[in-house]
Amino acid sequence: MAVNPIIAEFDNNIKIKEYAQAYQIYDLRRGRSSGREWKSSVFFFLAVAMLFMLSMDNFNIVKNPVTAIVLMISMYMCTHYVYLLPKKAKLQGEHIYKSSRLLSKKYRFIIKRDYFEINNDYEFLKRYYTEIIDCIETNDTFILIGGMEHIVTVISKRCLTDEQIETISVFFKSEMIRVYRRSTYGSHLKKK
Repeated sequence: MAVNPIIAEFDNNIKIKEYAQAYQIYDLRRGRSSGREWKSSVFFFLAVAMLFMLSMDNFNIVKNPVTAIVLMISMYMCTHYVYLLPKKAKLQGEHIYKSSRLLSKKYRFIIKRDYFEINNDYEFLKRYYTEIIDCIETNDTFILIGGMEHIVTVISKRCLTDEQIETISVFFKSEMIRVYRRSTYGSHLKKK
């Protein structure tokens, strides 16, 4: 038996939509959008409280200008956390993809027991699983988050056979027990 057996070996390339979605998930987990649920909830309840205070004075904004201002700010912040930040992260992912000549290139992935390797004609990356802080499987991709370079590594399922997808999924579940997650995020998006 080999010391570090190969679990899977395949060629893979990602599309801009896949990388943008992966970057958006990264931002929701580790970026500025993390904790958006509780942050938006705080502003939502603050907005409800301000609406209640305004209703107690028959919505007399002239008498309670501070309440109206706090209400408007709270409504904006709810929108900011729920919609604007995730949208901005997706656009940032698209920008990163477009500005990188390497992300659109075909890569050779070799997934071994202790680490995985990514290489093409221009670059080589070896990442140990101890560097991975999040492993997220969606309907379309495997997203590996961690490390100093290529903090977001995306494996497109579109380029894999069903057997390879199952093998990789089972391996990531067993190898990265604490950081592996299965998500249906983005499955409601239209396929292009």
